[in-house]
Amino acid sequence: MENQHTFRIGIAMAGAVSAGAYTAGAMDYLLEALESWQKAKDLCLPGTPKHNVVIEVLTGASAGGMTAVITAAAIQKNFPHVNARNFFSHVGTENPLYDSWVNLTERPKCDMMGQMLDSNDITSSPELNPKQEVRSLFNSLFIEKIARRTLDDTTKDPAINRPYFAGNFELLTTLTNLRGYNYELEFITATGKRKDRMTMHKDLVHFQLNPSGEYQDDGKIPFHFNTPDGLNKDLLVDAAIATGAFPGGLASRVVIRDPKFINDNHLLKITHGKKFLVDPLVDYNAVCVDGGVINNEPYDLTETIMTDRRKDEIRGSANKEEAKHFKLSKSASDFGSTILMIDPFPSDDVKPDANYFDLQAIKFTLPQLFGAMRQQLMVKTDLLERAYSDTDYTRFMVAPIRTKKGKTQKYSIACGSLGGFGGFFSKQFRIHDYLLGRRNCQRFIQQYFCVPVSANHPIIKFGYENLSPEAITMIQVNNGISLPIIPDIRIAEDQKSLILPPEEEEFPYPSVRLKYLLNLEKKIQTRFGVVLDYIKNGDNPEDVAHQVNQVVQKIRKKSWLYNAFISPVVKHATKCFLWIGKCAGKKIAAKKFIDTVVTDMDERGLLQKDC
Repeated sequence: MENQHTFRIGIAMAGAVSAGAYTAGAMDYLLEALESWQKAKDLCLPGTPKHNVVIEVLTGASAGGMTAVITAAAIQKNFPHVNARNFFSHVGTENPLYDSWVNLTERPKCDMMGQMLDSNDITSSPELNPKQEVRSLFNSLFIEKIARRTLDDTTKDPAINRPYFAGNFELLTTLTNLRGYNYELEFITATGKRKDRMTMHKDLVHFQLNPSGEYQDDGKIPFHFNTPDGLNKDLLVDAAIATGAFPGGLASRVVIRDPKFINDNHLLKITHGKKFLVDPLVDYNAVCVDGGVINNEPYDLTETIMTDRRKDEIRGSANKEEAKHFKLSKSASDFGSTILMIDPFPSDDVKPDANYFDLQAIKFTLPQLFGAMRQQLMVKTDLLERAYSDTDYTRFMVAPIRTKKGKTQKYSIACGSLGGFGGFFSKQFRIHDYLLGRRNCQRFIQQYFCVPVSANHPIIKFGYENLSPEAITMIQVNNGISLPIIPDIRIAEDQKSLILPPEEEEFPYPSVRLKYLLNLEKKIQTRFGVVLDYIKNGDNPEDVAHQVNQVVQKIRKKSWLYNAFISPVVKHATKCFLWIGKCAGKKIAAKKFIDTVVTDMDERGLLQKDC
């Protein structure tokens, strides 16, 4: 048994683009439940389970990684929790989770799509984009504002005590590193040993809360919020923005790290201890995009970190041999560590093989190829062996479910339209998903995040012993079969007794006005036009300047007649043709985009047909 009185939890948050609002809502409710339980303990209220829960790890990809960073900042101070009864009055920045994912940077007469279709990220941002490059289809400046607002304004309140977070909890975001890490393998050939260099683009940024700021030679980047400047806040900002940089749609991010944070981290080492070839004397910089491209559900990394922490504890007790062979227990009777996944888009829609069509035209094979590459990159072969175990208590998931009159609906997440970008079209979508996350999390911790009483688990036994039958009856679930790991209790107004929280209300499924979507068409045309105007901007490095081969020069040499008369006419005609093509192209592209938006939202029941 790892610890007689404490459950250790690692939380992994999957990618979701704007549906990060769902993950944020789930985290908000989870923190509220832990906060209330801890307060009941502090007041020594009768009927309070006395075992402990400690969150040791927060990991995330894409929107999940951004939420993990926001959570790490949010717990440094008190903040009000947002529910269906008070969301309409929550307009400030008191709740970082709600403000970062629901309010975003929206303000009166300046909604999110208006900001994302503005071209000031290209034309008028000399500090952030001096070369006026096109870095993304949509304007992504709002992400920088949110990250800075959340992290720069956060300083730890010394009066805050959250024992349900480890004092050295770890924080990790996944990245897709476009530069990549090189490493070498040796092969024996006919001419002797030969090195074969390969490149890996799977990347991560690994932080650890460390108030002292002392680096432990383990690749974990120390951070804290103890002072206004904090420690490594800028790198936290970069990690949050980079992991959410949806390829093409949102701007990439340059992440600069001390090479020791790469070379020392065993999570970035290939098998048999091989290290990447990163110069230890030069800061490592790389353009990075969405971590979800390669690892969208960092369950595996969370489990590895949780296992490593247990091994370190065992080594500290001088039992090195036991540490070497340690594995997390999966049994209901003695597990002490578990991983909670929050995933707005779990991949449960598997198409039957009977529907497979063996189409060979290139227009079909190329899209399938890119999809196959991404899916293969995300396969976690080490987890497949456990995939069909129904007795594994190291795997729990909060996933969206929406009901109407007791019937489960086909579409749960409003922000799920347009591959996750739908939430940027309407604040009502984000409110719905945030509150749905809270509602789903409540049901999860009350009904499913439990241990069977029959398992006689020592932590549960300790936590609930000596409680009155009435107190246990109030908390237990499934007709007394199970007891929750996190008891979802609240304190009565008299501060002397416990009550159950009210059921999270279901927010009505939202819709967006068709007229609003149609009015976006001109803004989209304008944005696409600017993108086309500036698409060539951005200098190539001088050392890779294009050199025309001499043979090619010779065979393609033009006559004096062509250079003197034909070429100027061709160039002018080409410019005219391109101008006409751009004007027509942006209109066609904008119309096609709107048609896609309308079709998808109509299919999902999100369209208000007001014109």
